[in-house]
Amino acid sequence: MVTLKQVKKFHKNKHRISKIVKSKIDKHEVIYGARALNKYLPKSLEEPTNDYDIFTPTPKKDAKQVERALDRKFGGNYFYTKQAIHKGTWRVKDRLRDKEVADYTRPDKTVKYKTINGIKYVTLEWIKKQKKETLRNIEAKYRHAKDKDALNRIKIFQKMKKTKKKPLIINLRQITRFKY
Repeated sequence: MVTLKQVKKFHKNKHRISKIVKSKIDKHEVIYGARALNKYLPKSLEEPTNDYDIFTPTPKKDAKQVERALDRKFGGNYFYTKQAIHKGTWRVKDRLRDKEVADYTRPDKTVKYKTINGIKYVTLEWIKKQKKETLRNIEAKYRHAKDKDALNRIKIFQKMKKTKKKPLIINLRQITRFKY
């Protein structure tokens, strides 16, 4: 049974979850999913997300490590780890709301990444490729709307990058006088 005191303590500290998860990411882990996509997009095209999706060769070990770190910072048993339906994935969830904090997955193929501020994120091209693969998969129909939206946001971002105004260079010999 969860006490009101525990609920208060959890909500008082929940803003720390993201920072704690990020602090436990090491050199063999790569962030993918919405957090990776948001890292490349401007704020106006970001999609809100609360959890982390992380590729790692040791998903169970890394999930347990984050669970322990969160419990230590929260001062109690506020989090738990469990194996997901997808083989090779372990989830860290909070006990009060039963919400995911992080998914740790063993990648089944090579992952292309870019290091940003010391943390590895899958590349934007890798994200595009995965979204297109999912859209071709009939069994993943439940993800299609979400992935179409992500691809559209990527297209908008890439068009924005192409049309960014270049600095204006003026050739003084080409300036003519205008009469008003």
